[in-house]
Amino acid sequence: MESASKTLSLRPISPAQFGEPVRAVPLPMEGQLLIGRSAEADWPLPDPSVSRRHAVVSRHGDTWLLTDLISRHGTSINSQRIDANTPAPIEEGDVIAFGSWRCRCTSSNANPGVTTPFAQSPADPASVSAIPGQQLGGVAQRGLDVLMELTAALESLDTRQAVAQAAADAVRRATGWRRVIVVEIASEPELAVLGSTSEEVPKVSRSLLEQAAQQGLVQMTVQQDARDHAHSIMELGIRSAICAPIHVDGAPAAFMTIDTRDAEGVVPMDAASFCQSVARLVGLGFQRISATAMRDRHRQLQEDLSAARRAQELLSPPKKGRHGSVAYCFESIPGRVVAGDLFDVFPLDANRTAFFLGDVSGKGVGAAMLMAACQSALRTRLLSGASLAQALTDANADLHKRTDASKFITLIAGVFDTSNRVVTLADAGHGFALGMRRGQIERIESDSGFPLGIVADAEYAGVQLSLEDYSGLVVFSDGAVEQPDAHGTQFGVDGVVRALEQVHSVDLVVAGLVDAVSAHAGVAFADDLTAAALWVE
Repeated sequence: MESASKTLSLRPISPAQFGEPVRAVPLPMEGQLLIGRSAEADWPLPDPSVSRRHAVVSRHGDTWLLTDLISRHGTSINSQRIDANTPAPIEEGDVIAFGSWRCRCTSSNANPGVTTPFAQSPADPASVSAIPGQQLGGVAQRGLDVLMELTAALESLDTRQAVAQAAADAVRRATGWRRVIVVEIASEPELAVLGSTSEEVPKVSRSLLEQAAQQGLVQMTVQQDARDHAHSIMELGIRSAICAPIHVDGAPAAFMTIDTRDAEGVVPMDAASFCQSVARLVGLGFQRISATAMRDRHRQLQEDLSAARRAQELLSPPKKGRHGSVAYCFESIPGRVVAGDLFDVFPLDANRTAFFLGDVSGKGVGAAMLMAACQSALRTRLLSGASLAQALTDANADLHKRTDASKFITLIAGVFDTSNRVVTLADAGHGFALGMRRGQIERIESDSGFPLGIVADAEYAGVQLSLEDYSGLVVFSDGAVEQPDAHGTQFGVDGVVRALEQVHSVDLVVAGLVDAVSAHAGVAFADDLTAAALWVE
C-alpha cells in the first residue's frame, strides 16, 4: 500500500469535452472526496457518463479507498471494474475511469525513476502526419521471429518497466535503429522513461507525442533548412521519427518512438508496422500487469480486513446475554468490513455490571486497532476497581499520549448497580443514549465531556439515574443517526426514537432499529452501526 505521507492527486487524462477543463484534485487526508456530475460534488466532472453521485475516496490508515456509489456506468481501476459499495484501494500510477471519463492517480513528491524533459517546441516546423495503412508492411514480417519471442517473454515480465525495455530491445533488433524509447508523461515538464536503447539521456519532441495522442501512429520528417530555424529540433538533431501510442483501456498511456539523427538516414516507412505491432503488445502487457496487481492488492486487503474482523469478534461479547439481573442484546455492523465502533458488557461483581459503547474516528483497520486498545484500557481499569469517571479520565490520558490529533473516540459508559437500584452514566462526547421508561422511549440528556484522546487532562463525571424511573437503556453509534437515504436525508435521532416506539418486546429493540436503518439506507451502510439495549429483569 502507498504511504499516506505522500500527497496523492487525481489528474485528468480525458480531454475536456464539456464545460471548463477539469483541474487535478488532491486526495483527502481526512473525510471523503465526493466525485460526480452534480454541483455538490467535491470534484465535479462534466461528463454524461459520470453519475451525479458517482464515487467517493477516503483515507483509512495508510491507504486511500475508492468506493463506487452504485453509479450507472460503473467505476474501474486499471481497466478492472470494481463492485459498487465495496471499497477498493488505489495507489500512485493507477488509471481510474468514472464511466468513460479517465484520470490517473499521481504523487506530487513521487520519484518516477529515470525522467527526461520535453523537448520544447513552440514552433517546430517539422512535418508530422498520420501514416496511411497501405504504407505499413515489411519490417513487421521480417521481424516476425522477434515479435513472437517478445510475445512469449511478456508473459513472464511483472513490471511495466521490464515490459517497456523488452519491447524497446525487440524493436531495435528487428529494425536496427539505435534509439528506441518508451515514455509516459510523469508530470509537467518531465517524461518518465520506461525503456530505452539509447546510451544517452533520451529526449522526445512534445509535438510528436501530442500528435500521436490525437492521431495514433505518426511519422515526423524534418528538412535540413527547417532544422536550422527550429531550436529544439536543431538541438536534438532529429532527422526523422516514428511515434506509436501505447493504449491501455482505449486511451494512450505511454508512447514508443524511433528516431534518426543527422547522417543516420531516415526511418523507413515499413518500420512503422513493426513499431505499431509492438506497441499493441506493450499495451496488453501493461493491462495484464495492472490487472494482476489489482487482484493481488484486493486479495491482500481482504485478507487483512478479514483477520482484523476475526480478532475484533474475539474481543466482543456474545450478541445477547445476561449478567446477574442485567440482560442485554447488541448488534454491530461494519461499514467497511471491520468496525470502528466498540461495545462491551461485563460483570464487576454480583450486583454491578459495566458497559460502554463508543465510536472511533475513521473506519477500517486503523480504527479497529484503536477500538481494541480503548476497550482493553477501559475494561482493565474498571475491573481493577476504578470508578467509572476515573476509568474514562485515565483512558483519555493514555490515548492522548499514544495517538495523533486526528484520532479520537466518542464513548458512553455506564454501570448498573442493582443493589442500590441505580445506573451511573458517563459521556465522552457521544450523546446517543435513550431511556426505557414504562414502555416509552425518551432521550437522556447528560453533561458531555471531550471525546477520548483530544484533551490530555480532560476529566469526566458520572450522573446517576434511578432504576425506579428507567428499566433500561438503549445506546447506539452515530452510524444510526447519520445514515443517509438515496436523497442524502439522514435517519436522525428522531428516526431512532420512532423506530423503537414500534417495537413492543425489549429483546427485539436492537433488531428493530437495525431493520429500520437498513430500510432507510436502501444500500450498504455508509458508516459503522452499533446499537445495544440493556435492561434489568
